Amino acid sequence: RAPANGGDAELASAMDAGAILVLSLLQSEGRFIDFLQQELTGFDDAEIGGVARVVHRGCGKVLHEYLQVEAIRAEPEGQRVSLAPGFDSSLVKLTGNLGGTQTVEGVLRHKGWRASEVRLPKLTDRRGAYVLAPAEIEL
Repeated sequence: RAPANGGDAELASAMDAGAILVLSLLQSEGRFIDFLQQELTGFDDAEIGGVARVVHRGCGKVLHEYLQVEAIRAEPEGQRVSLAPGFDSSLVKLTGNLGGTQTVEGVLRHKGWRASEVRLPKLTDRRGAYVLAPAEIEL
């Protein structure tokens, strides 16, 4: 993907660096990438559950330390909701029977999430900017 101008290239580079940094933090605290890369078919549910607790605890720590996350919708999941014409489609994903009515009514299946604040550390050393987790060698 080639940005149209220099400003777009800088924004894309910053967004890439931010995404890599978040993945790196999730890996360092919760072994997130290790968990996703592991083939789970050979493990029983109790073993997976034990590992999932470690991943959950570590990734939750990253989420709470570096991001302020809030629900997009305040209603309880399962409640009927109405969306006025012109609703922000970046905040709501419609599923099911997508008829052509002006007012959209349906059941809230997921509240959605958005970051209301981001507190990522600044990258100072760009040499390893795309390293999610360095290889570890015990001596």
